[in-house]
Amino acid sequence: MKKLLIIPLSALLLAACIDTFDVKPDSKLQSQLPPDAKVTGDGHLLASGRVVSISDGDTLTVLGANNQRYKIRLQGIDAPEKNQPYGQKCKEALMMATANLPVEVEAYKLDRYGRIIAKIMAGGKDVALEQINNGCGWHYTAYAKEQSAADQQAYSAAQKQAKKSRKGLWRDKQPTAPWDFRRQQR
Repeated sequence: MKKLLIIPLSALLLAACIDTFDVKPDSKLQSQLPPDAKVTGDGHLLASGRVVSISDGDTLTVLGANNQRYKIRLQGIDAPEKNQPYGQKCKEALMMATANLPVEVEAYKLDRYGRIIAKIMAGGKDVALEQINNGCGWHYTAYAKEQSAADQQAYSAAQKQAKKSRKGLWRDKQPTAPWDFRRQQR
């Protein structure tokens, strides 16, 4: 009787594994991540690495297991530009939270600049959410539909709380959102 239970259970586990990997992520995205990246049931790519540099408050570089560097743009957040008020402070906050740390990368897509859009976890914490909590970014609502419902809610609540507590960029009476700042610079 034990053998009869093992065979169906094995078949179920095998079927579950096959179903998980039936979803194929965008081939451009897949080519941008280490070969050991795994595909989730939602078609996202999971990889791990170590943060080796920070560009600004929402962009960093991860060194993959294959010793290749990957430029990552944090999903769901837009941080002040470098030459914007709080731009340097927010870059430093991201550096303090991630520099030289192992991270888990959940990649969603490539942006128009070829950066990987991803959710990054460092020390069990969502890095973008921490940036918002610290007043170092806006919840990027223009792309919120690409987030899970739970992340949308958490990021929105974090921004409201940071604003209410006047943390970081919310100390300014009327902070300029990065997307508005970029438009003004054109």
